[in-house]
Amino acid sequence: MEAFGLLVYGFSVLLTWKILALMMVGLVLGIFVGVLPGLGGPNGVAILLPLTFTMDPTSAIVMLSCIYWGALFGGAITSILFNIPGEAWSVATTFDGYPMAQQGKAAEALTAAFTSSFIGSLVAVLLITFLAPGIASFALRFGPPEFFAVYL
Repeated sequence: MEAFGLLVYGFSVLLTWKILALMMVGLVLGIFVGVLPGLGGPNGVAILLPLTFTMDPTSAIVMLSCIYWGALFGGAITSILFNIPGEAWSVATTFDGYPMAQQGKAAEALTAAFTSSFIGSLVAVLLITFLAPGIASFALRFGPPEFFAVYL
């Protein structure tokens, strides 16, 4: 029951106006980074990291994660509109998205890319939220033989 209380507290922190505004700023910056071919999420986070030096840790982590997720969607924009995948994960988007854009259905293709990006991120966050405690308790039981097997 303690984990549920901590989860509710985390949501109460995330739903403040300051954090929501930083989420929007991070998403917009991430989309701009994702549109630039070759940059992508990890590089965008590294480039924009100095923006968070004066922030409190919660705000900085939220903004950096939103930059990463925005960059994931931003890579789909150039894949759909120009048939230029910015990152490896955007290559599959060119197969269906660019032909749709040529048929005049670019808005539908971008909406599908945004929706799939949102649903994928939501599922990933929910899975890690609920599975991380069990995986952590399992990993804490690892000893030298298990670490050796992992290293192989």
